[in-house]
Amino acid sequence: MYGKVKMHQREKAYLTVYLSLVFGIVLSLLFALIEGAAIGAARAQAELVADLGLESVFAEYNREILEQYELFFIDTSYGARNGGIGMTQKHLSDYMAKNMEPDKDMGAFVGTTYLKLTNPYLEIREASYASDESGAVWKAQAVSYMKAVYGGDIVNTVKEHIETVQENEMDTRDVASELKKQKEAFEKALAEKEIIELDAETSDGASYAKISKLVDKLISGTLLKLVMPSGEALSQASVNTNAYYSGRVRTGKVNSGVGLHEGAPRADGFVDELLFGEYLMKVCGNFRNQKENSVLKYQVEYILYGFGSDASNLSACAAALFAVRSAGNLIAIYGNSSMKTQAEAVAEVLCCLIACPELAPVLKNILLVIWAVAEAIADVKTLLDGGNVPLLKKEGQWSLSLSNVLSGSFLGGGKKEEGLSYQAYLRVLLGLMNKEKKVARSLDIVEMDIRETDGNEYFRIDQCVDYLKVGFGFVDAAGHDFVFERLMCYE
Repeated sequence: MYGKVKMHQREKAYLTVYLSLVFGIVLSLLFALIEGAAIGAARAQAELVADLGLESVFAEYNREILEQYELFFIDTSYGARNGGIGMTQKHLSDYMAKNMEPDKDMGAFVGTTYLKLTNPYLEIREASYASDESGAVWKAQAVSYMKAVYGGDIVNTVKEHIETVQENEMDTRDVASELKKQKEAFEKALAEKEIIELDAETSDGASYAKISKLVDKLISGTLLKLVMPSGEALSQASVNTNAYYSGRVRTGKVNSGVGLHEGAPRADGFVDELLFGEYLMKVCGNFRNQKENSVLKYQVEYILYGFGSDASNLSACAAALFAVRSAGNLIAIYGNSSMKTQAEAVAEVLCCLIACPELAPVLKNILLVIWAVAEAIADVKTLLDGGNVPLLKKEGQWSLSLSNVLSGSFLGGGKKEEGLSYQAYLRVLLGLMNKEKKVARSLDIVEMDIRETDGNEYFRIDQCVDYLKVGFGFVDAAGHDFVFERLMCYE
């Protein structure tokens, strides 16, 4: 009996030791799991705090940029005179502090967190400014927007128009200069023959003396006065271009970041260029469709030519249209046998009157060029007045007869339904212009108009970002470190 009791006590002792050992192991495992869960919770909270902070910062996009230009950018100045990425980092830090202790300002009797997460390290390592890579960041977002909301019909049409212009050298040929040289050569030939009686007139009242004066009028440089629609007031708005983005580029005072971040689309193809031009036509004003409350009224014309006044930009635009129309008209005239026959008949009569019949072919060519140039003036007036003009005219699409031209009445024609509008010609000119200048001047326009709105007096496009890479460092109550990066951009 005694032996049995002793054996039972020994067995109980073994079980106690076994359970103690097992319990120690289980307890260690439990503590490890609790520690792991605490670390995991702290890491999860750190990542959540970082993500929420970044999302809060990106929610502070400039409302005027969105309203006027349909794009998303953070203005790192937040309306202050001097801004910078440091202010954005301060905003991010403030948002994270609130997210780490969400109940801090809610009174003493609410719940608390035992993780005691802190953020001793925060650094914005990369940023993409709208102006980076000569405005490529701004342009890429604009083109992405256009691809998302617009089809390709407009782009295809503009592409066809540009190809027509380039194939016929309408963008490079200076017909007015050709006319001047032809006139000088003809008069030199007359002088060599000592012919000075040039006032002899045809039955229609035409004479070479009148033709010579007409040429001088056509190439005098007073085009804008000739083509402005009646009753249309010319804008007197002007700006100091040095006060805007392109002016700072010239002096090297522009913020710069990392440019287009990895994965961002690069809008540098021909179709992208046409889409960007269409974007500018949508968000900017022009002579025929002025934007409300804009500093310059003819904004697309400013983008094209970059002068500080509306009058100068419209004058330059009219001159460009005149050059394109002169070249297009001359090509069409050379292909029109009826028009060539009319010019030939007048030239032969005039040359007989001044006793130089051998110069009739030269004068005929001069008359054809005069006709093309005079018709171009009527075309530009039609465009500015809201009418349409084809790139290359066919029979029945001409505004002026040769007799109209020789009498000096070359502003008729009125509005036409067939052809391209003024805005369509602007699209062609935008597609042909220098890419860098186009973007830079468009950013000038953005600055001009955003600065006119409340709270944006000191707005600068090179302080606006759409991408950030941020380094975070957190520490919890137990001293565990959590270091990681986050990238965020507008998509």
